[in-house]
Amino acid sequence: MVMYVQVFALIRYTNDPQRFSIEYVNGIVRKYSATERDALLCSILDGVRASGNRDICVKMTRTNRGQRLGPLHLPVEEEVESQYLKYLVNTPPSVQFHEAVEKFNSNVAYSGLNHAVSSEGIFSENKEKLINGSLTALLMKEGDQNSLPNDRLEEQFHALRRLVASKAGYEAFTSLTNFREIVGKKVVRALRRKDDGISHACVDFLCALMQPMHDNYDLRQEQMNKSSLLSSKPFLEMVLEPLKTHVQLGTGALVVSSILDFFTFAVCPPYSETTEAEKFDMVLELISGLGRTVFKLFQHPSLAIVKAAGLIMKAIIEEGTPEMAKKMQDLALAEGALPRHLHTSLFTASSDNRLLTHRQLSRHLVGRWVTGNPTANALLHRVVPLGLMQYLKSNEKVPEEADRMHVRDN
Repeated sequence: MVMYVQVFALIRYTNDPQRFSIEYVNGIVRKYSATERDALLCSILDGVRASGNRDICVKMTRTNRGQRLGPLHLPVEEEVESQYLKYLVNTPPSVQFHEAVEKFNSNVAYSGLNHAVSSEGIFSENKEKLINGSLTALLMKEGDQNSLPNDRLEEQFHALRRLVASKAGYEAFTSLTNFREIVGKKVVRALRRKDDGISHACVDFLCALMQPMHDNYDLRQEQMNKSSLLSSKPFLEMVLEPLKTHVQLGTGALVVSSILDFFTFAVCPPYSETTEAEKFDMVLELISGLGRTVFKLFQHPSLAIVKAAGLIMKAIIEEGTPEMAKKMQDLALAEGALPRHLHTSLFTASSDNRLLTHRQLSRHLVGRWVTGNPTANALLHRVVPLGLMQYLKSNEKVPEEADRMHVRDN
């Protein structure tokens, strides 16, 4: 756990599909190689964030320590954040804009600005105005999105993500003039590149717009942002396209994980409370249309992806139409998902909260897949001893278990 908290960034090299590095806050950089690199990075990312470290991110290039005004293990001062916000808006002629973006990212935490609210006082700065100005500058000075190098485009999405993680930046999505339209076009161009690093940074930015990353968030603003992001069916189909491609090829674990997070915020409780009913139904229909693709996720080596797929599957069965539920029940048998989750629900013995959450989710899924399904019930009768099957008819109260799934964790 201590080691996870000390991780600063994960470096996913583009020139070698097996090589990656882990940057620590004490300045140490360790290099590794793995055949399933992205799946491993996905699991590391999940573990680091589960430990409480919200500043972790995945990048193409190593952090330039010379651009940071302070050690990695301490947040920079308020004056430094303000200066780099102004640096984006009024970039000196001698400095290229991508250098200003890189310096901003080096000094501002991935979880957002630490000083994002205007303080009281005669000489205090209007932080909301600075943040809105920086967002506008990023979109106005973004350059040619078709010819921009991948690392620079990734830096732009990381800067946008840092800004919208603040309350003012989150609200700017619906309040700032033409912000939605420009961001929409930027996202579409980025996804069309079909580069895993760009796609991950892009969808991770969308997740920050779907679910507020700041404290004291406004549910109404969250509802407005979701309504805007989920309003276009062609746009959602474009976001789903990389998921289908990567699952079929067994690649792109980071992209798959971020897309699943995006749709988790749309249809899975407790996040779905702020999703409009019409858009909720449309998203469920789109995901259920993936069919066998969803069940292939249950065979993924990354537990984070298996859990996200299970949460979405649970939402489809519980909230979808009877036809959707029946289709998922049949596919659970055809794809072998039912016995796999039955094994997890019965034999997982661990003190790890993530494994216990996975076990609880598997128990929910087995219950949904078996209910009203004579074929699944017949399978259970062949697999489980008859004496144990009798316990299903018992009137005894089921022991209460802490709810580990419906936790609003950003």
